[in-house]
Amino acid sequence: MTPAIYAKAEMAAALRETQEQVATLVAGISEAQFNQTAAVGWPASGYLKHLILSIKPLAKAMKLPPEQLRKMFGEPEQPSRSYDAVVAVYRKRIDEGIKAEDYTSVTPDFYRIPEGVEDEKAYFLDTWNESNQRLLAVLEAWSEDDLDQCQIPHPGIGSAITVREMMLFTVYHNRLHAQDMQQAAA
Repeated sequence: MTPAIYAKAEMAAALRETQEQVATLVAGISEAQFNQTAAVGWPASGYLKHLILSIKPLAKAMKLPPEQLRKMFGEPEQPSRSYDAVVAVYRKRIDEGIKAEDYTSVTPDFYRIPEGVEDEKAYFLDTWNESNQRLLAVLEAWSEDDLDQCQIPHPGIGSAITVREMMLFTVYHNRLHAQDMQQAAA
């Protein structure tokens, strides 16, 4: 059973744990395993690109002052839900047929690699680690209260959710696709 995650420190610890798990996996597989087509879903490289494309805009949004996010997206009308409740809302949307391919901004096929990159696996591993460090740094700057008093849109869920809920979703999403990466690379 997964221990309850809600506080900022718990979310940060969970994000670090998954970051390390993914980094260890990617570092320990061959280029062929990293890019091999999976029986179901994307190759490990596709899941990693998807996670990077999901984390980067969140870190960018959280760099904005909470007051600015409230002006942009309003204030939440309900308290932040628990980790399990956020996962349940997302799983319900998945069961209804929502998928990443519906949103080109997080689809790995559209990831642009800068010119001159010779070792794509190393590039993605570095980008994964940098993106997570950026997210953890901006999370650290937020107060517990502001995590509950600001909201941002979540396209997959179909509505704005609190920043805390977005962080809880990110913990779940990272864990989910870390498992998918392991299966794809096997």
